[in-house]
Amino acid sequence: MIVIIDSSFMRRSLAVAVAAVMAWISLGACYLGPDPVQYAALSVIAGRPTAVVAVCERSTVRVELYLNDHSRDGELHLWSVTVTPPNRVQDVEVELLGTARPGWEITSNEEKIIGASPGSFKVVPLTSIETGHHYTLDSSTGGPEGASAPAVTFTTDDLPRIGAGQVLAPIDHKRSKVVSRSSFVKERCG
Repeated sequence: MIVIIDSSFMRRSLAVAVAAVMAWISLGACYLGPDPVQYAALSVIAGRPTAVVAVCERSTVRVELYLNDHSRDGELHLWSVTVTPPNRVQDVEVELLGTARPGWEITSNEEKIIGASPGSFKVVPLTSIETGHHYTLDSSTGGPEGASAPAVTFTTDDLPRIGAGQVLAPIDHKRSKVVSRSSFVKERCG
């Protein structure tokens, strides 16, 4: 008995198999590298809004706080600081809008224009946290292809619900929850 195999069928089958393998490989390669991590959570210490930042053996940490009212005025109201933490600490407290301290470099002291027209915007130093506005606290590392970690978005109404030893930590890009400070730091640093 002789079996005749249609060569066009074989070529099509081979092409489909190769395409399937290539698609599988390309999908697996789309997300290379570590997931983005948010290292900051919001706390209230001595009545002041304060970032608690998990250090996780990093030599410096950057903290940013910006007004997040989605205004279209072409301005970004920002307070940012780079902190060199003391050796062997698990976390650091960064008083939001606080004055410079040893190991701090406040990097948002001046107005500046970013970009070229059209599409440029002005960065303006954020100097106060006021009732009725939304703010976003961020101290994250980015992920592959520009993926970002969820940040902590809050209003002054959120501050009273954060108790001693607690932080407001992001769950996802839209929600946050109050958790213990120690569990937040442990989760971030693994």
